[in-house]
Amino acid sequence: MVGTPVRILLVRHGETAFNVEGRWQGQSDSPLTERGLAQARELSRALAQEQIAAVYSSDLGRALNTAGEVARPHQLAVQTDTRLREIDTGRWTGKGRFEIDNEFPGGLEDWAERPSSMRLPDGETIEEAQARALAFFAERVPAHRDETIVVISHGAVGQAILVNAMGGTVSDLWLKQRVDNTQISRLEWTPATGLKLIELSDVRHLEDVGSLRGWRTTDAA
Repeated sequence: MVGTPVRILLVRHGETAFNVEGRWQGQSDSPLTERGLAQARELSRALAQEQIAAVYSSDLGRALNTAGEVARPHQLAVQTDTRLREIDTGRWTGKGRFEIDNEFPGGLEDWAERPSSMRLPDGETIEEAQARALAFFAERVPAHRDETIVVISHGAVGQAILVNAMGGTVSDLWLKQRVDNTQISRLEWTPATGLKLIELSDVRHLEDVGSLRGWRTTDAA
């Protein structure tokens, strides 16, 4: 049927060491913490009864390890796609808030207040990161009509996907939602509507393991 939607479970990776330390990861990587591993396992349990047809993931280790936990009960192979990677944070990569403030005065304020007009130093703009993520959905999602798929991505890119599904632009990036580690947002896709948000940031599976507060404009992604 033409109007039959694809159901998408959009998830951010589990907590990492850089998340705890407040360092920007970008397209570098940092291992899942013990809590991050526990979050991934609880996420897997929460989705074990879903009829999942495919699990897609960023190829970065923190996302891939989270995706592996989700895929295991369904006996699925994780399909990686570099377009789901986090925004390239350039020269901010590996740095914390105070280092960035010292080396790039005013940069964090620009990122928080004017994300649509800022290129991260030697990195990407949020429009570029959003465009590649949306290209992934346009290419891969139509094959899953009337199926449920899981997509594991990152903080800033996840925000950019969600703001599109909510009918906003990247200028609204920090106004509409916060993204916790292993949060589940339910989306639907049809050719006519594109991405549409159904449920935002379900974290009920984290009641026993906890999480850092939702992703903020100055957090490590």
